[in-house]
Amino acid sequence: MNKISACLIVRNEEKLLVRCLNSLSGAVDEIILVHDGPCSDQTLNIAQKYGAKIFIQPFVGGAEEHRPFSFKQASYNWILQIDADEFLSPELKGSLAALVARPNIAAYEFFWPLWDGGKGANAHWPYKRVLFRKDKISFLGILQFVVQINGKIKRMNLKLHHQPEYNNYSLSSFRNKQLPWAKLQAKYYFKKFIEINKFNYIKKDFSFLIKCRRTFPLLFLPLDLIWTFCNNYIKGAYKLGLLGLKLSLMSGFYRGAVDYYIFKIKRNQKYD
Repeated sequence: MNKISACLIVRNEEKLLVRCLNSLSGAVDEIILVHDGPCSDQTLNIAQKYGAKIFIQPFVGGAEEHRPFSFKQASYNWILQIDADEFLSPELKGSLAALVARPNIAAYEFFWPLWDGGKGANAHWPYKRVLFRKDKISFLGILQFVVQINGKIKRMNLKLHHQPEYNNYSLSSFRNKQLPWAKLQAKYYFKKFIEINKFNYIKKDFSFLIKCRRTFPLLFLPLDLIWTFCNNYIKGAYKLGLLGLKLSLMSGFYRGAVDYYIFKIKRNQKYD
């Protein structure tokens, strides 16, 4: 029988969690909630009211390191990866049971409308991969890693809403949220590969591209910045006008920031 485990990684999300969990109610068969470090608000009490299985992990500052752990706690054969500032549209909620019953589909991507703090962009881009068969995925617990799928991926025009309380595409958001993530992502590339959390991940080392970035960060910085900007814009950001341009620029500068922080780490190691 096809059943769904919803997996959330959260940190002090009392303001948004009820909306997310309400959208899951009656649509999934269990909720796995992993809290990033000690909780200082009502997040865990709210999760208990919805019957969530709650786990508290050491503080990291990002979700991806905890995702392998959350996947391992899932009891059922389908996983819905969702964040506290996301919620299912009524159409997506009503379609989940039929989607997981379809044969020969390993994963689904849903329309993920961009949000500027007050309104969403309705052009059908971007899409986010969030629903997948547990036995068809692999995952490496480093920031910005997307679940890898062994099988057919189906894209659906069903909305997974993403509505944080702030404008996710403002300069202050980039400075206060994205740059710390970029710094954290760079640090992961200098960890021992064996120490990184994984789920069904069979490779024994970092990818060749990560190794190249780690070796020649300043060479890759402008290349990554331009490539990421162009890739996002051409894939669909152009449909969103100014918001799409801002997204593409921020994505490019984020990728360049990762390379810059790699360079700083290498330089500090040289003089330690």
